[in-house]
Amino acid sequence: MTNNNYPDIIFIGQPNCGKSTLFNAIAGLKAETSNFPGTTVKHTHSRVNVQGYILNIIDLPGLYSLVPGDEAEKVALSHLFYEKPDLIINVVDASSLARNLELTLELIEMGLPMIVALNMMDLAEKKGLRIDIQRLEKELGVPVIPTVATHGRGLKELLEKAIFILKNGLLVKPLGWSKDVENGVYRLEKILPSNFPVVANRRFTAIKMIEMGSHYFQQLLSEIYLPLKQGLDEVKNQLESSHDAPAYEVVAAERHHLAMKIFEKSTRIVRPTKRPFLHRLDDLLMHPYLGYLILGLVFLGFFFIVFSIGSPLEELVLGPFEQLRSFLFTNFGQGIAVSIIDGLLQGIGGGLGIVLPYFIPLLFLMGLLEDVGYLARVGFLMDVFMHRIGLHGKSISPFILAFGCNVPAIVSTRILESRRDKIITTLLIPFIPCSARTTIILALVAFYLGPWWALGFYLFHLLLV
Repeated sequence: MTNNNYPDIIFIGQPNCGKSTLFNAIAGLKAETSNFPGTTVKHTHSRVNVQGYILNIIDLPGLYSLVPGDEAEKVALSHLFYEKPDLIINVVDASSLARNLELTLELIEMGLPMIVALNMMDLAEKKGLRIDIQRLEKELGVPVIPTVATHGRGLKELLEKAIFILKNGLLVKPLGWSKDVENGVYRLEKILPSNFPVVANRRFTAIKMIEMGSHYFQQLLSEIYLPLKQGLDEVKNQLESSHDAPAYEVVAAERHHLAMKIFEKSTRIVRPTKRPFLHRLDDLLMHPYLGYLILGLVFLGFFFIVFSIGSPLEELVLGPFEQLRSFLFTNFGQGIAVSIIDGLLQGIGGGLGIVLPYFIPLLFLMGLLEDVGYLARVGFLMDVFMHRIGLHGKSISPFILAFGCNVPAIVSTRILESRRDKIITTLLIPFIPCSARTTIILALVAFYLGPWWALGFYLFHLLLV
């Protein structure tokens, strides 16, 4: 509970589960974005009135697990663990239910009141998934509300259930694992000192210690809780010897097995007689050979359209300036004043006529490729090549954005998980010509050598970059 005594509700889920869409559908235009205190990690929050109750709702960054990886996950998990929300809304992608349930099982281990918002139900149905909501609720032991955030379906039921739980509470019980893992967790839970800084509850803390290992708690365990460190090492060694795998993999495998078991019990798969057209198109766009051919054709067509639209627009914009210059010299002859005015006309006309005709279609087409999801496919295709220069495939998105403008491209490097990738990508982006520089270069080359020379020059520069 926050200082203003309004209940805190946290929205948490894996990336691309529709969590932010669901949050925005509830928060509307009142949502605000700010940094977590003392960090550069952003989160969205709002205050909404539901049935006369004022609720603080917070949208955390997407998480695959409650074991922190990058800096954003560490900050988000710190907020989840130590702020102790009154209710967790776990947004789950129904079309990838088995994978998303692994995070759900981790959240259940915390023992906090929670609701599962089974989002993207329309996509799940298109994929042939028939989910038994009542059976899923029974297996998880928490309420499950089907939603389609993009159409507002299920939002009323979700908020009503949230108010009901805030009023009446909800007892969340952890789900059982195999005997040896359960025994290891129980043993470690029992030897936790009473003054140990527990996260959520003793069981959850014991599980995370097994998953994360003693090196995360090295100073704390070696200097203050040495017997606990010895007990942790014994539990880990026992699990590793019996399963022939690292302890964190044993726990992850248990959770994965349980998620698959719940998925199989609650979901029936109806195979469609024919694969949807978009799925077949997706296979073609990401084909290991044809995908690159299509990529080349797409960008060839991309720049062809830019030139086809830009050239007539350039003549249209420059025409009045040329007529004005001709009128100026015809009626006023040569002179200092005429030369100054002529320079102004050439500068203004050149700036408008060279930049805008190419800049506008370039930005429009870039936005179109992003909206239809093709830029994400480009990142997938280019992942192999990006790894050869020591970068992740995600770096291709800032690089492509840099052709529009270098500044937002550098800002967008925050999507990269590794600090090393962020630094290298940021250093390379200024070498990519932005749309302003590109249009001037292309216009000059096209003016003196012709449009095909300009296209060839740009493609050569693209390959060089």
